[in-house]
Amino acid sequence: MGSTERKERAKQRRESRLQEISLLRTIPYSDHQRWWSSETIAVVTGSNRGIGFEIARQLAAHGLTVVITSRESSAGVEAAKVLQEGGLNVVCHQLDILDPSSIEQFCEWLQQNYGGLDILVSCTP
Repeated sequence: MGSTERKERAKQRRESRLQEISLLRTIPYSDHQRWWSSETIAVVTGSNRGIGFEIARQLAAHGLTVVITSRESSAGVEAAKVLQEGGLNVVCHQLDILDPSSIEQFCEWLQQNYGGLDILVSCTP
């Protein structure tokens, strides 16, 4: 097998693998099989940046209502604006998971506004 043939086979393998990865990244539920809706509430802690931000973005992109939290209100508000500008259903609330009073205030707010949560993703170190 010549150098050109090896390169072509390697290229085909890479393209095939990229297609496999793309399929794995899609949610395997059809519309009638989904158990979530826009009324499903997901809270993602530490979601003003990094992996928390991306998780919040993807959950919202799949139609959930996402509450993003951050220790600093201003950072959370900015992250929420970015996602909202993309047409996503995202709200922000301050939360410091190491502060019991912050947790209590957040829980009260969540209960008053949404009646609770369905999904909790903790991305806070």
